[in-house]
Amino acid sequence: MHGFIIRGIELFLRTRHGDEVWAKVSSAAGIDRRGTMLMRIYPDEVATRLLDATSTELRISRDELLEDIGGWIPRLDSVRHIMRFSGSSFEDFVLSLDDLHDRGRVVLPGLELPRIATQVTAPRQYLLRIAADEADWYPVMAGFLRGMADEYGVLAIVETHEGCLQVSIADDAFAEGSSFSLIQKLWVS
Repeated sequence: MHGFIIRGIELFLRTRHGDEVWAKVSSAAGIDRRGTMLMRIYPDEVATRLLDATSTELRISRDELLEDIGGWIPRLDSVRHIMRFSGSSFEDFVLSLDDLHDRGRVVLPGLELPRIATQVTAPRQYLLRIAADEADWYPVMAGFLRGMADEYGVLAIVETHEGCLQVSIADDAFAEGSSFSLIQKLWVS
């Protein structure tokens, strides 16, 4: 498992739940409490132990935890900016998810995100199939999609449906999305 993912779980815990929770979880999972390494490759069981210990400590199901992590990811400015390059609208963003696997590998060599197949099922409705051995990606992606919908100011309904994620855009002008510009002001007058 790429250290980017393990480090992401650590940052989620420290940011959302504090260093004390991280200390308890890392100890229970047998991970150095001083922190994880971004560019290291960890055995897959490290993620399993970390998620199980977190789920126990926070007293929530694994799926709830994974969805919370997925929803938190778009709040990271670096991730949010990269994802916003995927499309000027939430609909464009959803349609671009088929390329997420390859884009992830370009940004971080060795990062193996699952392949996603997006199917348009009706106007503003999509079915996403995630090609991964682990079902853990579905709740992560559900939370991530909800977070990105908020980012775009869109009301989207994301549900698990027959082993897929169903995304329905209910209102694409539900709220004011976060400001985003490809051009930044480089000087102050």
